[in-house]
Amino acid sequence: MVPPKALFESGLKIVGVLTIIWGLVHITPVVFQFMSIYNQPDMMTNQNLSSYRFSLIFQVVYPVILLIIGFYLLKDGKAVVELAFNNLSAKDEDKIGSLFYLFMKMVGLVLIIYSLPKAFQIISNIIFTSSVNSVGTNEQTQFIVQNLVMVVIQFVFGFYLLRSGKIFYKIGFTKNNKDE
Repeated sequence: MVPPKALFESGLKIVGVLTIIWGLVHITPVVFQFMSIYNQPDMMTNQNLSSYRFSLIFQVVYPVILLIIGFYLLKDGKAVVELAFNNLSAKDEDKIGSLFYLFMKMVGLVLIIYSLPKAFQIISNIIFTSSVNSVGTNEQTQFIVQNLVMVVIQFVFGFYLLRSGKIFYKIGFTKNNKDE
């Protein structure tokens, strides 16, 4: 059987490819937002327009970060491997649930990467709503409240699964835990 660490490293490369594609997909709407705000500057007052343009910077940052993460995972990803497997013992390498651990770690990484765009969008909305005066921001505020909890949950579970996931292992492999 191939060691879980080697499988994880191969899986990181696949997640890297998906992350690159995810980043490219997210660049397109940001480009159109920039074009629309620069082509129609009379939509807002100068101060609100400046605040909106500044908030768009955070929407440009996350596709770039996704591309960087994707290329890093595709090329190397050693820091992620060390984070995920820093406390793996030789005994754990041969357990029946090692593939379950492996896939939990992959899911954790995907949850973290998947939540990045929404997190940057929330930051962008917070910047915009906190700095504008004459534009109604009820929709942005509602977006922030609704999505903040979701992003926090994705980050927390993502890091937990990437690091350990022992609670889920114990639930899924209760019969194996009793035999040990």
